[in-house]
Amino acid sequence: MSRKTLILLCDSYPLSAGEFFIDDEMRVIAPKFDKVLIYTASADTGKNLNRFVPDNAEVVSFSRQKFEAGKLKSIFRIFTPMFIAEFFFALKKLPLKYWLSAFKIMYVDMHRATNLKKELMALCKAKNIDMADCVFYSYWHDYKALALAMLRGKSQNLKCVARAHGWDNFADRNNYSYLSFKNYIIQNLSRTFTISELGKKYFETYLGRNIDDRVRVSRLGKMNGRLPKLKIENKNEYLFCSCSHFNAIKRVHLLAEIFSQMKTSNIKWIHFGWGYKESEDLVKKTIEDKIPNLNYEFKGLVPNNIILDFYSNNYIDMFFNVSSTEGIPVSIMEAMSAGIPVVATDVGGTSEIVNEKNGYLIDVDFDPKKVAEIIDKYLNSSLVAQEEFRYEAYNTWKRNYDAASNYSNFAEIILNL
Repeated sequence: MSRKTLILLCDSYPLSAGEFFIDDEMRVIAPKFDKVLIYTASADTGKNLNRFVPDNAEVVSFSRQKFEAGKLKSIFRIFTPMFIAEFFFALKKLPLKYWLSAFKIMYVDMHRATNLKKELMALCKAKNIDMADCVFYSYWHDYKALALAMLRGKSQNLKCVARAHGWDNFADRNNYSYLSFKNYIIQNLSRTFTISELGKKYFETYLGRNIDDRVRVSRLGKMNGRLPKLKIENKNEYLFCSCSHFNAIKRVHLLAEIFSQMKTSNIKWIHFGWGYKESEDLVKKTIEDKIPNLNYEFKGLVPNNIILDFYSNNYIDMFFNVSSTEGIPVSIMEAMSAGIPVVATDVGGTSEIVNEKNGYLIDVDFDPKKVAEIIDKYLNSSLVAQEEFRYEAYNTWKRNYDAASNYSNFAEIILNL
């Protein structure tokens, strides 16, 4: 296998508080390349978060505004075959009232991608990098993936790949239920990798054609060398955990609704994550109104290793994810790597990790009272039954979501394209 330069396009890693799941991926795949060039948005909010950066990596930051400038200069591109084909595809997919909005989305994405493609070519030239000896990798299936598709469209010998997760995979998670240039991106990239089987099937349905030769499933994963707590422990309270941003999609306030309906009273809730103050305030108000005596703690934004240490050092009865939409949450992989059973909404690819043996799938529009009954029943079940859930949660992670295995396989694939 020849060793190459990996050029990774992302939004936050490793300069700000986001894309934490890339850390583990880089631990595995970076050593398989001679050099890694990380092209990411400029920011400085990632300080003291212990982000992992490979020794063979160089970080180059860009300003998001840079790709927004000079939009009028791209007007002639609406007459290109790529744009015309996408416009007619949108006409078939969308109602008449959304055509203008779709046109704007197309135009902006095309403009950003065109600028990014030029930037990448200039970057490689400035650093004396042979583009033919690179693997270009967009972590998201957005305008960055489009830029790589445009780049490879001019030179088929280039290796260009992209992942697709949730919002960049499922149209109903976007305005007007529209995903721009998916036909062009999938057709022109060397390969698209969805993180779930559902994501691949969705692309086939959305595009109306078989894409087996262009799209593969490559699951994300989590590294955790700590020992899981699989044996039941005697303690004075039940400990629940959740981990997510505070935003409308994550619906953290609904956890307080669930806890308020439980018959079990001696519970403590720990939440890891940060986000919009309005969403956090809604959670606190829900607690005040529904369950003012709840013992809870919001840990805020903390390094990922601190979360995993907490899972390893404390016996956590259950982990919760009640999002309205998801891909396959890495937070669930983290919990299962510690042997924690999971309660999660049946959205996106979550059903590919949570099942009746390791947790509970609940409807996206769940009744908090019914979910509370499920939790009460679990907490009152036999110790043997609870341990079986914990062992199966850990085994699910080990079989399907161990980062060392998943990312090693991914690296082998992209290096051998």
